[in-house]
Amino acid sequence: MTDERKRVDEDWKRRAQAEKEADALKAGDRPAPGPAAPGAAGPAPAAGRAGAKPNPHFAAIVENIASQALMFMGAVRDPMTGQTHQDLHQAQTMIEILQMLEEKTKGNLVREEEEMMRQVLDEVRMHFVRLSSPPPPRGPMMGNKPRP
Repeated sequence: MTDERKRVDEDWKRRAQAEKEADALKAGDRPAPGPAAPGAAGPAPAAGRAGAKPNPHFAAIVENIASQALMFMGAVRDPMTGQTHQDLHQAQTMIEILQMLEEKTKGNLVREEEEMMRQVLDEVRMHFVRLSSPPPPRGPMMGNKPRP
């Protein structure tokens, strides 16, 4: 690596660290520690940490999986065919994937991401329960039979 390239890389790292510390000060957090050894992983972000912003890619992943679950439940048209169909086994698999994602990311999400994940999972689960539950009985209920 040339000296010029190395100087540019070091300058970029220094500016990025300074911006990170300035953002932390604005949010009221302590400034982040200086750069660690090269290749060392930094501390995991705290859930609901002030100043942390939700990652739009995380929301896109969750919404994509939830959309697939809804499509398999017949609530959304298949974008390829324009038809609706039900495959509750596949819908359940998509819900299980969302649950796994929730478990694996626990403690690593900002508050908004946690709330979005919980809300999406609740909505998809409730829709699944409505579809997979037997319909209520029709006709008179016990004790409500008309008397002759």
